[in-house]
Amino acid sequence: MVAALSAMLTLIPTIANAQAVTYTQGDLLLGFHKNGVDYNVVINIGQASLYRDAPSSFSVSVGNLGTLLGSTFGATWYEDEGLQWSVVGNPRDFNGDNATTDYLTSPQPTIGIQSTPLSASSVNRGLISTRFQTMKNQFILQDTALGNTYAVIWDHTINSTPYMDWSETVSADAPSGLVFGVFNPSLIVGSSGDGIAYPGTALDLYRLAGGQNGTNGVTYEGTFTIDNTGSVVFAVPEPGRALLLSLGLCLPLLRRRRETLASVTLDAARQMPASLAA
Repeated sequence: MVAALSAMLTLIPTIANAQAVTYTQGDLLLGFHKNGVDYNVVINIGQASLYRDAPSSFSVSVGNLGTLLGSTFGATWYEDEGLQWSVVGNPRDFNGDNATTDYLTSPQPTIGIQSTPLSASSVNRGLISTRFQTMKNQFILQDTALGNTYAVIWDHTINSTPYMDWSETVSADAPSGLVFGVFNPSLIVGSSGDGIAYPGTALDLYRLAGGQNGTNGVTYEGTFTIDNTGSVVFAVPEPGRALLLSLGLCLPLLRRRRETLASVTLDAARQMPASLAA
């Protein structure tokens, strides 16, 4: 009985004392959800433009993410087939993105092969942007997770109103059964029978430019992976592959990277304290 109680207590996430989570207009959110668990882990991973314009692959600064995932979903979270993750954002007319430009991930059906680019109407892109802003406005009201001012342990049982928390917006638990009321969750959220740690899953990030329809204005920005320590990497496509794509010799819509950009790191873009760097 004591052992069982101890195991249960280890899965009660610790939340820091009343300190608002860090968020700046244009930031993307990375979230984790599991059916049957009352809490989501959601972390701000910095400006969308950092990923849109990245000249090379980099490690995403996520602080003590692995610790937060372990305390919320269990020590072996990385091999839990029920755990889901995804990245979403809407800069809202900021830093080169118009008001209805959205960023969403799509899991690779076969690891190492790019997923099919997302397709959405102009109207649906507008709905996604509005609903992301609704969720984001609740995110910034949450207290920070212990040891990480960019992350929250979000109790989704408090408010079941559509689009007011991660579970009600970016999971199959959403009232409509659709992510943002638009996409089948399987197109946005990554999970695997082997767990989310690579090579179980890989998430392709797409930018859906506002005001366009179908796959028009949809660009592939790169791929997120996570390992069993909670470290996250964002890999951008090789310039040579982008050339092949432009010639129609590979998957469409992989945008060419701007090689003239200076090297960037997420720490510099977000000004995250060095003590939080993974």
